[in-house]
Amino acid sequence: MRYDRSSHLTSNLRSAMATTLLFVDADNQPPILASTLTRFLKTIGRNSAKAFVAGNGVGDRVRNWEAALKEAVPGIEVSCHIAPIRKQSADVRLMFELATFYHGEPDPSVLLAVFSRDDLLVAATEALVQRGHNAMIVIGAGSNGMALNTDVPVVVLTTPQQVNTQPAVNPTTLPSTTTAVQPANKPDSQLVAAAITKIRQQLKPNKQGGYAASAVGQVLSQLGHDKAMRTKIVKQIPNLKEVGTGPEKRLVF
Repeated sequence: MRYDRSSHLTSNLRSAMATTLLFVDADNQPPILASTLTRFLKTIGRNSAKAFVAGNGVGDRVRNWEAALKEAVPGIEVSCHIAPIRKQSADVRLMFELATFYHGEPDPSVLLAVFSRDDLLVAATEALVQRGHNAMIVIGAGSNGMALNTDVPVVVLTTPQQVNTQPAVNPTTLPSTTTAVQPANKPDSQLVAAAITKIRQQLKPNKQGGYAASAVGQVLSQLGHDKAMRTKIVKQIPNLKEVGTGPEKRLVF
Protein backbone atom coordinates (compact mmCIF):
# COMPACT_ATOMS: atom_id res chain seq x y z
CA MET A 1 0.00 0.00 0.00
CA ARG A 2 1.38 3.39 -0.99
CA TYR A 3 1.73 5.90 1.83
CA ASP A 4 0.95 9.41 0.67
CA ARG A 5 2.68 11.65 3.17
CA SER A 6 1.12 14.89 1.92
CA SER A 7 -2.43 13.46 2.00
CA HIS A 8 -1.87 12.15 5.52
CA LEU A 9 -0.52 15.47 6.74
CA THR A 10 -3.17 17.63 5.12
CA SER A 11 -6.00 15.35 6.27
CA ASN A 12 -4.89 15.93 9.85
CA LEU A 13 -5.14 19.66 9.26
CA ARG A 14 -8.58 19.77 7.64
CA SER A 15 -10.43 20.04 10.92
CA ALA A 16 -8.18 22.84 12.14
CA MET A 17 -8.20 26.46 11.10
CA ALA A 18 -6.47 27.47 7.90
CA THR A 19 -2.84 26.48 8.28
CA THR A 20 0.44 27.49 6.72
CA LEU A 21 3.46 25.25 6.25
CA LEU A 22 6.75 27.11 5.99
CA PHE A 23 9.68 26.09 3.79
CA VAL A 24 12.65 28.24 4.78
CA ASP A 25 15.90 28.65 2.86
CA ALA A 26 18.11 29.57 5.81
CA ASP A 27 21.02 30.56 3.55
CA ASN A 28 18.83 32.97 1.64
CA GLN A 29 16.72 34.81 4.21
CA PRO A 30 17.62 36.15 7.70
CA PRO A 31 15.92 34.71 10.83
CA ILE A 32 15.09 38.20 12.07
CA LEU A 33 12.08 37.98 9.74
CA ALA A 34 10.52 35.06 11.63
CA SER A 35 8.44 37.20 13.98
CA THR A 36 7.32 39.50 11.17
CA LEU A 37 6.28 36.50 9.10
CA THR A 38 4.22 34.91 11.86
CA ARG A 39 2.48 38.22 12.62
CA PHE A 40 1.57 38.54 8.96
CA LEU A 41 0.12 35.03 8.90
CA LYS A 42 -2.01 35.76 11.95
CA THR A 43 -3.45 38.85 10.29
CA ILE A 44 -4.73 36.70 7.42
CA GLY A 45 -6.16 34.11 9.81
CA ARG A 46 -3.54 31.40 9.54
CA ASN A 47 -1.45 29.40 11.98
CA SER A 48 2.07 28.14 11.37
CA ALA A 49 1.78 24.42 12.11
CA LYS A 50 5.15 23.25 10.86
CA ALA A 51 8.32 24.59 9.29
CA PHE A 52 10.97 22.92 7.17
CA VAL A 53 14.31 24.73 7.41
CA ALA A 54 17.34 23.90 5.26
CA GLY A 55 20.79 25.43 5.03
CA ASN A 56 24.40 24.68 4.16
CA GLY A 57 27.57 24.47 6.20
CA VAL A 58 27.85 23.94 9.94
CA GLY A 59 24.17 24.67 10.49
CA ASP A 60 24.36 27.90 12.47
CA ARG A 61 21.86 29.65 10.19
CA VAL A 62 19.49 26.68 10.41
CA ARG A 63 19.65 26.69 14.21
CA ASN A 64 19.13 30.46 14.30
CA TRP A 65 15.99 30.06 12.21
CA GLU A 66 14.77 27.22 14.40
CA ALA A 67 15.22 29.32 17.54
CA ALA A 68 13.56 32.37 15.96
CA LEU A 69 10.53 30.38 14.81
CA LYS A 70 10.07 28.68 18.17
CA GLU A 71 10.28 32.02 19.92
CA ALA A 72 7.72 33.55 17.56
CA VAL A 73 5.40 30.51 17.57
CA PRO A 74 5.75 28.44 20.75
CA GLY A 75 4.98 24.82 20.01
CA ILE A 76 5.69 24.98 16.28
CA GLU A 77 7.26 21.83 14.86
CA VAL A 78 10.51 22.64 13.05
CA SER A 79 12.19 20.07 10.82
CA CYS A 80 15.83 21.03 10.23
CA HIS A 81 18.08 19.93 7.37
CA ILE A 82 21.79 20.80 7.26
CA ALA A 83 23.19 20.20 3.79
CA PRO A 84 26.82 20.03 2.60
CA ILE A 85 28.38 23.24 1.30
CA ARG A 86 27.49 22.71 -2.32
CA LYS A 87 25.58 24.92 -4.70
CA GLN A 88 21.79 24.55 -4.25
CA SER A 89 22.12 21.56 -1.91
CA ALA A 90 19.85 23.21 0.67
CA ASP A 91 17.36 24.08 -2.07
CA VAL A 92 17.21 20.42 -3.08
CA ARG A 93 16.37 19.39 0.50
CA LEU A 94 13.42 21.77 0.50
CA MET A 95 12.32 20.59 -2.94
CA PHE A 96 12.12 17.00 -1.66
CA GLU A 97 9.77 18.22 1.08
CA LEU A 98 7.70 20.16 -1.45
CA ALA A 99 7.55 17.15 -3.79
CA THR A 100 5.25 15.28 -1.40
CA PHE A 101 2.66 18.01 -1.88
CA TYR A 102 3.20 18.22 -5.62
CA HIS A 103 2.14 14.58 -5.93
CA GLY A 104 -0.70 14.91 -3.40
CA GLU A 105 -4.21 16.30 -3.66
CA PRO A 106 -4.50 20.07 -3.09
CA ASP A 107 -6.07 21.04 0.24
CA PRO A 108 -7.68 24.50 0.22
CA SER A 109 -7.11 24.84 3.98
CA VAL A 110 -3.32 24.54 3.63
CA LEU A 111 -1.04 27.30 2.38
CA LEU A 112 2.54 26.47 1.39
CA ALA A 113 4.84 29.44 2.05
CA VAL A 114 8.29 29.20 0.47
CA PHE A 115 10.74 31.61 2.08
CA SER A 116 13.44 32.13 -0.57
CA ARG A 117 14.53 34.26 -3.51
CA ASP A 118 16.34 31.41 -5.28
CA ASP A 119 15.18 30.71 -8.82
CA LEU A 120 14.98 26.96 -8.18
CA LEU A 121 12.51 27.32 -5.32
CA VAL A 122 10.54 30.02 -7.11
CA ALA A 123 10.10 27.58 -10.00
CA ALA A 124 9.07 24.83 -7.58
CA THR A 125 6.42 27.11 -6.07
CA GLU A 126 5.11 27.94 -9.52
CA ALA A 127 4.79 24.21 -10.25
CA LEU A 128 2.79 23.70 -7.04
CA VAL A 129 0.39 26.50 -7.98
CA GLN A 130 -0.08 24.98 -11.42
CA ARG A 131 -1.10 21.73 -9.72
CA GLY A 132 -3.81 23.57 -7.78
CA HIS A 133 -2.06 24.09 -4.44
CA ASN A 134 -2.22 27.31 -2.46
CA ALA A 135 1.37 28.53 -2.42
CA MET A 136 3.25 31.79 -2.20
CA ILE A 137 6.78 33.18 -2.04
CA VAL A 138 7.94 35.13 1.01
CA ILE A 139 11.09 37.27 0.93
CA GLY A 140 12.77 39.98 2.91
CA ALA A 141 12.95 43.45 1.44
CA GLY A 142 16.47 43.38 -0.01
CA SER A 143 18.60 46.45 -0.44
CA ASN A 144 18.65 45.85 -4.19
CA GLY A 145 14.89 46.43 -4.36
CA MET A 146 14.53 44.07 -7.32
CA ALA A 147 11.16 42.35 -7.72
CA LEU A 148 10.87 38.65 -8.46
CA ASN A 149 9.73 37.75 -11.96
CA THR A 150 6.87 35.37 -11.19
CA ASP A 151 3.09 35.11 -11.34
CA VAL A 152 2.99 33.48 -7.90
CA PRO A 153 1.90 35.76 -5.02
CA VAL A 154 4.95 37.33 -3.36
CA VAL A 155 4.94 38.74 0.17
CA VAL A 156 7.78 41.16 0.95
CA LEU A 157 8.61 41.56 4.64
CA THR A 158 10.49 44.57 5.98
CA THR A 159 13.12 43.93 8.63
CA PRO A 160 13.25 46.14 11.73
CA GLN A 161 16.49 47.75 10.50
CA GLN A 162 14.73 48.87 7.34
CA VAL A 163 11.99 50.81 9.12
CA ASN A 164 12.50 54.50 8.39
CA THR A 165 12.65 56.41 11.66
CA GLN A 166 13.87 59.70 10.16
CA PRO A 167 11.45 62.64 10.38
CA ALA A 168 9.79 63.70 7.18
CA VAL A 169 11.56 66.57 5.43
CA ASN A 170 9.81 69.15 3.33
CA PRO A 171 11.51 68.98 -0.07
CA THR A 172 11.23 72.75 -0.48
CA THR A 173 13.58 73.31 2.47
CA LEU A 174 16.40 71.22 1.05
CA PRO A 175 19.40 73.15 -0.22
CA SER A 176 20.29 72.90 -3.87
CA THR A 177 22.92 70.19 -4.31
CA THR A 178 24.38 68.17 -7.12
CA THR A 179 24.07 64.43 -6.53
CA ALA A 180 26.16 61.92 -8.40
CA VAL A 181 23.95 59.29 -9.97
CA GLN A 182 25.18 55.72 -9.65
CA PRO A 183 24.94 53.73 -12.88
CA ALA A 184 21.92 51.43 -12.78
CA ASN A 185 24.00 48.38 -13.65
CA LYS A 186 26.57 48.85 -10.89
CA PRO A 187 26.04 48.56 -7.09
CA ASP A 188 27.29 51.50 -5.05
CA SER A 189 30.53 51.31 -3.10
CA GLN A 190 28.81 51.27 0.30
CA LEU A 191 26.76 48.23 -0.68
CA VAL A 192 29.89 46.41 -1.86
CA ALA A 193 31.81 47.38 1.29
CA ALA A 194 28.98 46.11 3.51
CA ALA A 195 28.93 42.84 1.58
CA ILE A 196 32.70 42.38 1.97
CA THR A 197 32.46 43.03 5.71
CA LYS A 198 29.67 40.47 6.07
CA ILE A 199 31.61 37.88 4.06
CA ARG A 200 34.70 38.28 6.24
CA GLN A 201 32.61 38.11 9.41
CA GLN A 202 30.84 34.89 8.48
CA LEU A 203 33.44 32.97 6.47
CA LYS A 204 36.91 31.68 7.21
CA PRO A 205 39.47 31.95 4.40
CA ASN A 206 40.22 28.75 2.53
CA LYS A 207 43.57 27.08 3.24
CA GLN A 208 44.58 27.86 -0.33
CA GLY A 209 43.49 31.46 0.11
CA GLY A 210 40.24 33.28 -0.52
CA TYR A 211 36.68 32.09 0.03
CA ALA A 212 34.60 29.39 -1.63
CA ALA A 213 32.50 31.07 -4.32
CA SER A 214 29.41 29.11 -3.29
CA ALA A 215 29.79 30.23 0.34
CA VAL A 216 30.16 33.86 -0.74
CA GLY A 217 26.97 33.52 -2.76
CA GLN A 218 25.13 32.18 0.28
CA VAL A 219 26.21 35.14 2.42
CA LEU A 220 25.03 37.58 -0.24
CA SER A 221 21.74 35.69 -0.53
CA GLN A 222 21.27 35.99 3.21
CA LEU A 223 21.61 39.75 2.79
CA GLY A 224 18.64 39.63 0.42
CA HIS A 225 20.44 39.92 -2.93
CA ASP A 226 19.15 37.94 -5.88
CA LYS A 227 21.42 36.12 -8.32
CA ALA A 228 21.88 39.09 -10.66
CA MET A 229 22.83 41.48 -7.87
CA ARG A 230 25.15 38.91 -6.27
CA THR A 231 27.06 38.68 -9.54
CA LYS A 232 27.33 42.46 -9.80
CA ILE A 233 28.57 42.82 -6.22
CA VAL A 234 31.25 40.16 -6.68
CA LYS A 235 32.50 41.87 -9.85
CA GLN A 236 32.90 45.13 -7.91
CA ILE A 237 35.06 43.65 -5.13
CA PRO A 238 38.45 45.41 -5.31
CA ASN A 239 41.47 43.30 -6.31
CA LEU A 240 39.30 40.24 -6.85
CA LYS A 241 40.91 37.10 -8.26
CA GLU A 242 38.89 34.06 -9.28
CA VAL A 243 40.68 30.73 -8.87
CA GLY A 244 39.42 27.31 -9.94
CA THR A 245 36.14 26.25 -11.50
CA GLY A 246 32.87 24.62 -10.49
CA PRO A 247 32.59 23.58 -6.83
CA GLU A 248 36.33 24.30 -6.37
CA LYS A 249 36.04 27.93 -7.41
CA ARG A 250 37.49 30.41 -4.92
CA LEU A 251 37.29 34.18 -4.70
CA VAL A 252 40.51 35.77 -3.47
CA PHE A 253 40.36 39.34 -2.18
